[in-house]
Amino acid sequence: MTNWEKTLNKGLLNRDFGRYVTPFELPKKSFEWLKEECFNQKGKIPNNENLIGHIKEEYKMPNINYEFQNFIIKASFNGVTNEWISKYTFMTEDRPLAFESMWCNFQKKYEFNPPHTHSGLLSFVVFVKIPYDLEEEIKVYPDVKDDGNTQIATSKFSFLNANGMGVTHDVIDVDKSFEGKGFIFPSTQHHQVFPFYTSDDYRITVSGNLRYKV
Repeated sequence: MTNWEKTLNKGLLNRDFGRYVTPFELPKKSFEWLKEECFNQKGKIPNNENLIGHIKEEYKMPNINYEFQNFIIKASFNGVTNEWISKYTFMTEDRPLAFESMWCNFQKKYEFNPPHTHSGLLSFVVFVKIPYDLEEEIKVYPDVKDDGNTQIATSKFSFLNANGMGVTHDVIDVDKSFEGKGFIFPSTQHHQVFPFYTSDDYRITVSGNLRYKV
């Protein structure tokens, strides 16, 4: 079983943890387009001033393929994020979801994304390239225990939620099995990305925000 499959089975993404996260896997054609478009936009329009990431190379992606856009919007209504959307009853009539923004992150070793939220109604992340072996990353800090009280976080993605005991911090074991896959979640969902240490290549992700078209 891959780490992607294990993540889906753990239940860390669902509303029992106070989360409304919908996982998805991109169709092959859309994923190939996304990878190519990332490199097409590399070095063109920086997006750093709009982001909190401690990442030097973050670029806007203004040319969004219709098939990719349509897939993400449809996926937003296929999982528990649809339940979250349905809570918002302030609209007098149904309005379509639309892309607000999309950008590509070329993350190098030691760079990271601190805890943050996004703008808009929903947000998403797609894991485009994971350059390291997760087992090698875990070895960087061998004395950290994964015992329920602490978690090995090196190179991983994490969701955070407040509860009666404080703040839960649940890491997701992102590795190469996540490539071409991702999550859709409410823009208010706190999350973060930890630094990696064992590769000189880029960790590439694409993120974006959706809002009602009015």
